[in-house]
Amino acid sequence: MDASFPPAVDSPADAPSADVRARPHQRRELLTALLRPDRLAEIVLGEPERLAASAAAGRELGPLLLLLVATSALFAVPIACVHSLPGFWKVALLFLGSTLLCVPALLVFAAYLGLRLRIAPLLVPALAIPAVAALFSFGFAPILAFLRATMDDGDGLGWRELSALLLMVAVAAGIGQLWRCLAATPGEVRRGGFRCLVAVWLAVFLHVAWRMARLLEIA
Repeated sequence: MDASFPPAVDSPADAPSADVRARPHQRRELLTALLRPDRLAEIVLGEPERLAASAAAGRELGPLLLLLVATSALFAVPIACVHSLPGFWKVALLFLGSTLLCVPALLVFAAYLGLRLRIAPLLVPALAIPAVAALFSFGFAPILAFLRATMDDGDGLGWRELSALLLMVAVAAGIGQLWRCLAATPGEVRRGGFRCLVAVWLAVFLHVAWRMARLLEIA
């Protein structure tokens, strides 16, 4: 059996320890994940502790950020193509663009409040939002394509409304991953003041994302 794949059901003795789950990523596994979608999804979706550990350690941030950006851009394409083939870029811009527009504000306010934070522990969990949202949208794309092909114009709820709902679920999953990463990150980000700041920032992020979705005509 391939050592990289655990058995379907782990016994307590076989379960990974907390130290293993919080081990920073290595360059080789990050670059390999760019060619293996299954491993890429595992890193982005299932290892918030390791994302947090990599950000806190400041190790291999280039490949990690590349992985998150590539995931955000590529896996958002299928659901955008359900809307329109020429608009294949729109959902990626929605997820990634909304996040990047709002990250500088979070950094500025954190510095203003005296929170001594490096950019890496913030940028990695922030980019987890569009990366996770893109992966969820990838899973939703076949469902939306089926609904578009089979729903009649006279149906009470159209496929575009359902698409907006699925995109909101995807963004909510990304926000949940942000909180999971922050919960596993040591230091300043665990302080209550910073968590309140993130909550306010997320409200701004959601407003920006909604405005961008309206601008791109996908909501």
